[in-house]
Amino acid sequence: MKPEELDRLLIQEMGGLPPDPGSLKGYTPWQQALDKVLLGLALTTFLFEFFYLNYLLPLLGSVLLYLGFRSLRRENRRFALCWLLSSVRLGWQIVFTVLGATPLLEGLTASAANYPLSFLINAVNAALLFSLRAGVRLAFAAAGEERPKDWLGRGLAAYLASLALALWSDLVPLTEPGMFGHSIAQEWQWLYYGRGIAFTVLQIYLLACIARQSEALAGRGYGIKPIPVRFSGRTVLLAVFAGVLLSLPLALWLGGQVSNGPESQPQALTAEQTAARDRLEELGMPEYLSRCLDGGELDLCAQALAVKPADQADTAGENGDRLPCPDGLCPAALKNCQAWLSVWAVELPGGLMRYYCCFRYDSLPALRLQEQFSLDPSRNTPIDDFSARLTWKQDGQTFTAQPQVRLAGGQTAENLDEDLWASMFPDSTQIELDRLGGHLQYRPWFNFSIPRGAEELTGYLAYTANPRPSGGSESTYDSVYVFLRHQFRLLHYPFASISHLGGARHGVSYGPITSSWGLFGFYY
Repeated sequence: MKPEELDRLLIQEMGGLPPDPGSLKGYTPWQQALDKVLLGLALTTFLFEFFYLNYLLPLLGSVLLYLGFRSLRRENRRFALCWLLSSVRLGWQIVFTVLGATPLLEGLTASAANYPLSFLINAVNAALLFSLRAGVRLAFAAAGEERPKDWLGRGLAAYLASLALALWSDLVPLTEPGMFGHSIAQEWQWLYYGRGIAFTVLQIYLLACIARQSEALAGRGYGIKPIPVRFSGRTVLLAVFAGVLLSLPLALWLGGQVSNGPESQPQALTAEQTAARDRLEELGMPEYLSRCLDGGELDLCAQALAVKPADQADTAGENGDRLPCPDGLCPAALKNCQAWLSVWAVELPGGLMRYYCCFRYDSLPALRLQEQFSLDPSRNTPIDDFSARLTWKQDGQTFTAQPQVRLAGGQTAENLDEDLWASMFPDSTQIELDRLGGHLQYRPWFNFSIPRGAEELTGYLAYTANPRPSGGSESTYDSVYVFLRHQFRLLHYPFASISHLGGARHGVSYGPITSSWGLFGFYY
C-alpha cells in the first residue's frame, strides 16, 4: 500500500470516531452559559478569608452568574427571573465592594438594617438555585429531551438546611440561657460541636451537587440556543473590575474624612479669664497650651496653686525600647510629619490635679485623613471631668474646634468578658475594681482631621484626678500613657477605621495607621 493511500484510509477512519468532549461546547453553546452559572454559584457560596479572596471571588462569581443568565434570559421565564436576580446580586456586590473602602459598611452591618439585608441576599441566592433548577428542567422538557438528574434540587435542600443552622446559631447564641442556648455547651456538647460540623458538611455537599449537575448536563440540550449579546463576557468582566478599582481610591479618601467639630473664632475672654491665663503662664505653663484653653478651663484653673511638667517622660525608640525625653517633651515618631507630646499638671485646691495631655505639630503631614489622640491613665485613682480642644492658625487667623471626647474602659464586674486585659491579669483587675469603686479605669480619646492649610496645630485632652485621695503625706506616683495616631497611607483595603484603636493600650501600627506614644510620670 502506498503512503498516500494509507493517509487517505486513516482520515476516513478518523471521521467515524466520536468527537472530543471539549468540542461539544461548540455544538451546545448553552452549556458554556451554564458552566458560568455553576462556577458563579460556587464562588458566591464559599468564602476564603485570605489574600482578599473574600472580596475578589464573590465579585467574580456575581459577574459569571450575570453573564451566564444573560444569554439564556429568553429561553423561558425561569431563566429570565435568574437573569434579573443575578443583575440585582451583581449590583449589590459592586456596592458592597466599594463600601468596604468606607466606614459606611461597618456602620451598616452594626445597624438594625444588617438582618434584613442578610436575609435579602440569602433569599436571592436561594431563589437563584430554585429558578435555575426549574429553568433547566423546563428547557429540557420543551426540547423533548429527558430531564437530567436533579442534583440542583439536592443542593437547594442542603443550602436551605445550612441557612436554618446559621439562623439558629445567630438568633440563639451560646451565651443565652435555655435548652438551645448556653445549656448546649454545658449539657449537650455533641450538639454544640455538631452544629458547626453540620453546617460545613452541608456547604461542601452543595458544592458537590453543583459539580455533579455540571457533569450531568455535559453534551445535552442541543435545542437550547442562547441569544446573541452586544458585549462579550470578557468586556463585561473587565468593565466591572475596572469600575470597582477606579472607585476605590475615591471611596478610600472620602471614608477617611473625619469631622473635627465646628470651626469658630475663639470666644472672647473676660478679664478674670485673661488673668487666669496669665497666672498659668507665670506658674510655668507654655504659651502654646495656655492659648489653647477656653473660658471654661480658665475658670476651672483660676485658683491654680502650681503648674508642673512631668517628672519623668519616656517614648518608644526604633527598637521599641523606652528612651527618656528631655524637659518632659517627647517626639511623636509619626511618618511624614513632626509632632511633640507633653503632659502638664495643674494643682488645684483640695489636692486635685488637672492634667493637660497635649500634642502640637511642628510640620503637618500631606495626607490628612484620620488622626486620633488617646490616653491610658494610671489605675491608681478615679478620673473625671473630661474636655478636649484643638487650635490652629490659617491665613493669619486663629480657629478652634471642640472634638467629642469618647471613653473606653469603665467596665464593671458584670461585663469584664469584654476586656482582654482583665482576662490576662485577673488579680490586677480586681485591685483596680476595688480602688476605683467597682469599675475599670476610663480611657478617653477623640478623633480629628487636620484642616487644609492649617498651621501650628495644637490640641489637648484634660481630666481631673486626686493622686492622694487619702490626704496623707506619703509620696505617691501617678502616670499616663499618651498616644497620637495618624493614617499615613491612602491605598489600603478594606477601610481601617481609626476608631477601632480608641482607648487601646498599645502603640502598635494598625494597617495604614501608625501610632506613637509617650509615658509621663509625676511624683507627689
